[in-house]
Amino acid sequence: MKKSLLIGLILLLTACNSSNYSLKEVWRSSDKKLSIPESVTYDKSKDVIYVSNVNSIKSSNPWINNGGFISKLDKNGNILVLKWATGLQAPKGIDLLKNSLFVADLNQVVQIDTVSGKILKKFKAPKGIDRLNDIACDNREQICFVSDSKTKKIFEVSKDGKFRLIYRRENSKKAEQNGLFVDGDNLIMQGRVGELKALNLKSKKIKIITKDLDIPIDGLTKYGDKYIVSSWSGGIYLINKNGEVEKIFGDDFNTADIFYSKDLNLLLVPDFAHNIVGFKLYRLKK
Repeated sequence: MKKSLLIGLILLLTACNSSNYSLKEVWRSSDKKLSIPESVTYDKSKDVIYVSNVNSIKSSNPWINNGGFISKLDKNGNILVLKWATGLQAPKGIDLLKNSLFVADLNQVVQIDTVSGKILKKFKAPKGIDRLNDIACDNREQICFVSDSKTKKIFEVSKDGKFRLIYRRENSKKAEQNGLFVDGDNLIMQGRVGELKALNLKSKKIKIITKDLDIPIDGLTKYGDKYIVSSWSGGIYLINKNGEVEKIFGDDFNTADIFYSKDLNLLLVPDFAHNIVGFKLYRLKK
C-alpha cells in the first residue's frame, strides 16, 4: 500500500472515531402503552414529563385526525396518566408557556391547562396550513413559533391566536422546516437540509451556524452552549459553537422531537413507536 494512501486511510478512520460525546440509556418508558410518541418536554414546576401521541397506528398516516392525545409521565418514565389531555387530532410539537402546554396539531395550535389537562383554546392556522409540526415558545415575549412542514414556513402565534408569517419557504429544492428552538433573541431552525440557522427575532437577520448538517432535522434542543438535533429516520447529532457536527447516537430507532432537560440531566427521545427513552449525555475520556 502506498504511503499516501495509508495516511489517508488512517486520517479517515480517525475522523470516523473522533466523537467526543456519547449517550447512555438510563430508562425507557413503561409498558409500551404510548401510541406513536412524537414530542416530549419536562415541566419543572410540576416535576412531570408531557408526551404528544400522534396515535396513527391504525391509519398509518400521521397527517390526519387520529384522535391523538397527550400523556403525563413521571421523571423516571412511568406513565402517570396515559390520556391526560384529549380532543386532539395528531399532536406533534409541544412546549410550555407559563401554566399552559402549547401543541402543534395539524391545522391548529392548541393551548392546554397544565393543572387540569383541559383544552383552553384552539387557534386555527391560515387556510392551506395543515402540517404544523414543531412549536417553540418564548416565555419573555409570551409568544410561540410554529413550523409547517408542507409549506416550509414558520409562523409566530400571538397570545390572542393570530398567526403571522415570519419565515418563508427558502428558494431551494432542499427547503426543509420542522424543529424549532428559542434561544434568547434567536429562533434556531433549519431552513434547508444541510444548514442550521439562527433567525434574530429583533433584527430579522440570519446567521448560519453550520453548513455540515446534511439531514432533515426533526427535534432541536440545547445542551450547554451546544445544540442537539435529531433526524426522524434515526440519528442524533451535536453541533458545537464553532458549527462542528458530530454524531452521538446511531440509527437504532426513529428519533423524533427530542428535549434536553438540565434539571433531570437527561436527553428525552421519543421513538415514534411506543416509548420515550431517557439518555445520559456524557463526555468520552480521551
